[in-house]
Amino acid sequence: MKLKFRHFVTILICVGCGSLGGWMSRSLNQTEVSQPVGKLVPVAAAPAVFSPPLRSAHQPVKNGTTVEIFASCRPDEAILRFPSEETYTAFLATLDRSEIHLVDQLDRLRAVRLSYNDWADLVSLLAGENMVADDSLSAVSPPPPVGSSGQAGRVELGDGLLPWLGITGDHSRWGAGVKIAVLDTGVVPHPALPGLTESIAILPFPPDLDQTCGHGTAVASLIAGHGPTAPGVAPAAELVSIRITDESGKADSFALAAGILAAIDCGAQLINISMGTTEDNPLIAEAVLLARQSQVLIVAAVGNFQQAEASYPAAYPSVISVGAVDGRGQHLDFSNYGSYLSLTAPGYGINAAWPGNGYTRISGTSASAPIVTGAIAATMSNGRGVVMSASQAAAIVMNYSNEAGLAGPDSEYGVGILDMGRVMNRGVSGRVDAAITSQRLVKSNTSVSHDEIQVTVQNRGTTTLINTQVEITSPFGKRQFNATRIEPCAIQTFSISIQLKTKGQHEALEVSSKLTLSMGSEDLTPQNNFRHDTLYGD
Repeated sequence: MKLKFRHFVTILICVGCGSLGGWMSRSLNQTEVSQPVGKLVPVAAAPAVFSPPLRSAHQPVKNGTTVEIFASCRPDEAILRFPSEETYTAFLATLDRSEIHLVDQLDRLRAVRLSYNDWADLVSLLAGENMVADDSLSAVSPPPPVGSSGQAGRVELGDGLLPWLGITGDHSRWGAGVKIAVLDTGVVPHPALPGLTESIAILPFPPDLDQTCGHGTAVASLIAGHGPTAPGVAPAAELVSIRITDESGKADSFALAAGILAAIDCGAQLINISMGTTEDNPLIAEAVLLARQSQVLIVAAVGNFQQAEASYPAAYPSVISVGAVDGRGQHLDFSNYGSYLSLTAPGYGINAAWPGNGYTRISGTSASAPIVTGAIAATMSNGRGVVMSASQAAAIVMNYSNEAGLAGPDSEYGVGILDMGRVMNRGVSGRVDAAITSQRLVKSNTSVSHDEIQVTVQNRGTTTLINTQVEITSPFGKRQFNATRIEPCAIQTFSISIQLKTKGQHEALEVSSKLTLSMGSEDLTPQNNFRHDTLYGD
């Protein structure tokens, strides 16, 4: 055969964990937390450089036995995936008579990791096969932009994650009986993580665990952290660490697929993956499918590339994909967006654990995903035993999210923003909670229709809202509406037709809205019954 590629050139998707400055904005000091934090971890603030991976075009399949070859994150290695059990078994039988060494194998995926001393030996071994090459590498997502180019006005969460999510009182038993696999840089023992019960190393740890890239430990603490410094959403959950990266935070398709299989085998109900690749990788896709068939739910970060580009595995339909908002509930510019986005959660300046018994602050969709993972675990088990599957819990978490952005599911917020107060109180009758979720200026695309001001209201309570009054004030006057009936979780949008002065001119409109409940109703959160925005027409 003729190989249509040369020796793989490893594509570095992110810099070393020593410069994960976008995630770990700074180590915490005692003025920023409520207790001494032990050993502090200095983290550089230099942003990573992202180089999109290039995937070769598939070669024509002449005999239906195309072999896939993938880049490895380690030098002098390659990954092969075979189209059938017959071709896979036949290949394994040839290795004894070759100079190629079998490093690892995934029988369920018909995949092998190979090492070689001479690339020509591998080429010779594969002679006569139809081949397709894939250079994509998975990695923890590049850090969000920092410095003057960053989004203005972003608000950190610090140690305020739980009240922001609506978690009050004792939640120490949330997640009890739920096993969660964290596929990342590895989770090391930490006082804040007593629920860490098992550690699996697909790729090896460094000799000194305190020198482990801290991304995985930080992620785990957002799921199941204990204590006031870095509390997690589901502290009673059982954590399984599955290290699938090297110290730079870089993995490959074999390591990620092996981690998913290991999570299935150890009995995990949930898998958190705060990493990914911009390429749809068939080996990872098949592992994700096996997880779905095993009723194991994957939650994944959408990435920090500031673009409408799918990040895998987050973009696979069976995966819960999570974007990021800040402490104001505003979409963070670095968070990827698109139709595949499931929902959003906090992802800016959140306290987290760090190797060496330290703490730091983490930002990015890498933080948002584990918060949602913890929320699903807590919904599965609020301390009285596991009462539902992960997929059932995920549906509840999404159904009780807070509407944001465009009315209905949208590319920036998905179905909305995580709200654990609503999730955990969904069975409490008589809760009255109306909210003005957005005010938007929607421009007409034709000369025969009008521009509009749109105001959206959501019922975040558990009782139907009857005859809710909505008043909208704008430069075009004051309008009043009556929402006759809004069911729990439902939204209703009110529109005012307007005519901007000049279609092509930048125009600022001051718009205010307020809602008034029917007589005798007392709102749980009256602060979101009024909203003022400056809207712009371009």
